[in-house]
Formats: sequence, C-alpha cells, structure tokens
Amino acid sequence: MIEESGLKYEGKKGIPHMERPGNSVEVRTGAWRVFRPVWDMKKCVKCRQCWLMCPDTAIHWKGKPVWDPQVCKGCLICVEVCPQKAITSAREHD
Repeated sequence: MIEESGLKYEGKKGIPHMERPGNSVEVRTGAWRVFRPVWDMKKCVKCRQCWLMCPDTAIHWKGKPVWDPQVCKGCLICVEVCPQKAITSAREHD
C-alpha cells in the first residue's frame, strides 16, 4: 500500500497522480470477469464519474465513456457511482 504522503499531487488537492495504473492493464484480467458493465447512452449525462472512479482504468474518455473489456475486472464500481443509473450489469456470457 502506498502511503498518501508518497503520492505526487498535480494541482488539485485530493486527486493523486499515479505514475502507472493498476496491473490489470498489463495482465489483461478481463478474461476471468463474471459480470460486465452495460451503458445506456441515452441516460448518460457524461459526468465522468465512471471514468474517474474505475480502479483499473478500464474506461477511457473519448467524448463519452469507452469500456475496455480486456482490462475490466468486473468490479462494477462504475454501476454504483453512476448518478443517472445509465450503467447496469450483465453476466459476462449471456
């Protein structure tokens, strides 16, 4: 665990800058996921909460959320933080 005092801050207090994202980007952990997020883009207001809160950087921002299935572990934090309930979960192989 990295101590907070060891994090480098980039201009905004409380938002740490990490030199590299979680290891799921390198290991491609998506293969063992059980649940996956599903976006309803009609409900999405582009608040970026899913992008900000994803612990594995599995959501990229390209004017809208773009999900990377090779990196996503299926934690579904994005589902929990979406204020519009625009993200739901589905079983991976349904």
